[in-house]
Amino acid sequence: IEIFIESSKTDIYRDGTRVVIARTFSYMCPVSNFELYLRLAGIQDDSEEYVFCAISKSGSGYRLRNREKPLSYTRVRELFIEAFTGIVDNIKVYGLHSLRSGGATASAVRGIPDRIFKRHGRWRSESAKDGYVQDPLSERLSVSKELGL
Repeated sequence: IEIFIESSKTDIYRDGTRVVIARTFSYMCPVSNFELYLRLAGIQDDSEEYVFCAISKSGSGYRLRNREKPLSYTRVRELFIEAFTGIVDNIKVYGLHSLRSGGATASAVRGIPDRIFKRHGRWRSESAKDGYVQDPLSERLSVSKELGL
């Protein structure tokens, strides 16, 4: 799937950027889950409406409301906290950037070339990308081990 991001704080020229996401055929497949969401929300592929907006409980289900207004950062953060409370030890140390950090770290650990995951994460510089990568303890310890001291 290809997602066009019209503008973001990393897009200094406001040209927009396209991010591609592969179908993984797993239970957690982002493409399959996104398609399911679109179908359940009644959003057409060619819609110009916001994909993520406020939701109201309606009888036995839910419905999107005010499709001309995006879901606010504050509400996304509230949903993030709600979803991860009880799963992580201290929710206060996590935020939405934790998702970017997790993706960058997982990419680095799996050996995905820096250039590729830097582009996918829309980072303009190596230092910006590197700030999101959390090196595993085993890799950090490998430095002194390799020195043979």
